[in-house]
Amino acid sequence: MAQGVGININGNPADSSAGLDVNFTNKGLLVPRMSTSERNAINNPVNSLLIFNTTTQCFEAYYTSGSDAIWATVACIGCLLPGYFSAFAANNIAATGFSANWSIAAGATGYFIDVSTDSIFSGFVAGYNNLDVGNINTFNVSNSITCDTTYYYRVRAYNPCGTSANSTTISVTTVCTFLCGSPFTDSRDGQVYNTVQIGSQCWLAQNLNYGTYSPVHSGSQLPDQKYCTNLSGLNDASCPMGGLYEWDNMMSGAAGCNGFGAIQPGCASPVQGICPVGWHVPSHFEWTLLEKNVGINPSAFTYNASLLGGGACLGTDEGGNLKVISVCGTLPCWNSPNIGATNTSGFSALPGGRGNAGAFFAVGEYGYWWSATDINEWFCPSCAWLRQLESGDDKVCRGGDLKIRSYSVRCVKD
Repeated sequence: MAQGVGININGNPADSSAGLDVNFTNKGLLVPRMSTSERNAINNPVNSLLIFNTTTQCFEAYYTSGSDAIWATVACIGCLLPGYFSAFAANNIAATGFSANWSIAAGATGYFIDVSTDSIFSGFVAGYNNLDVGNINTFNVSNSITCDTTYYYRVRAYNPCGTSANSTTISVTTVCTFLCGSPFTDSRDGQVYNTVQIGSQCWLAQNLNYGTYSPVHSGSQLPDQKYCTNLSGLNDASCPMGGLYEWDNMMSGAAGCNGFGAIQPGCASPVQGICPVGWHVPSHFEWTLLEKNVGINPSAFTYNASLLGGGACLGTDEGGNLKVISVCGTLPCWNSPNIGATNTSGFSALPGGRGNAGAFFAVGEYGYWWSATDINEWFCPSCAWLRQLESGDDKVCRGGDLKIRSYSVRCVKD
């Protein structure tokens, strides 16, 4: 038995690589033959069980993986299985639905679709387990679909000869209809943020706090890592003022960008970066639009791509209108004197300071926020635009700094 079984007219042993070696020149291997109904009556078929289906005139093998179990067609007599095809990206993505798409398979008379909330299809969205959608190549998935959720779909083509293998798996994330001013929940970690409408823009009214906490250290941050400090400038895993992020980490590897001025302050392709789905890192000009909408001197803030002499504090009361009112002791607050603080904008800026070379600086005195826009000037080739607020001033300071330093992040709605 250890050598395997050989079946032939000469009594030869099985080949050493075979458990069963059938060797004839005038006979074949006859597998069980049965109709589709008889096949379906097989109790607990084992993975790779082979039969010949007399209804379809096809050789079929049983395939199972997790909850996915089908009789896969191997070959048919007198006809061909559907030709090659592929699923591709969804469109018409909304809060409670999307359109799944795939190419046309030659010879197909219809398609089956599966939809799941996990990429291995260990379970299925109700109504979308081997759903026959007919002979089409786009299908609106809308039953039992919720917003801000990632779904996965795959498709199989069929004809009278049988059913193809699964297509590639496509992922799609639905969007939510969101009213600015209401709380927003980041689906990645359950973090809830206040939001505020300022002019035409919807902003998070709190510093971003997504990512894996790490004590501040020298060297680059890891992807999705954050530093957090308290008002004493000490590491604080409770992250009372949100996270501090290096620019490359915040951008998730994307290139910098800027808008085109008053007509279009945002980047042509906004950078989501480390922001939640549906939000993005504000450009330099989107910060400019914010500045124009929070005080009495909007003309002080130009759509300007220079550092204005190495940095400038502009406006009249705009910085004060962005800062929380409180003076420390207790959070949220600024160190005294917190000049001009009114928070009439609802932006609720906090003085998170910065992280640099393994330490925190200026906590309680300054707040800094990155933009998605590079400086790209000879005097600072590895810098990006930022905004700065100060305890001792009620203006907004524009400037830039090295991308290796870590600053706060605010996200703006797409």
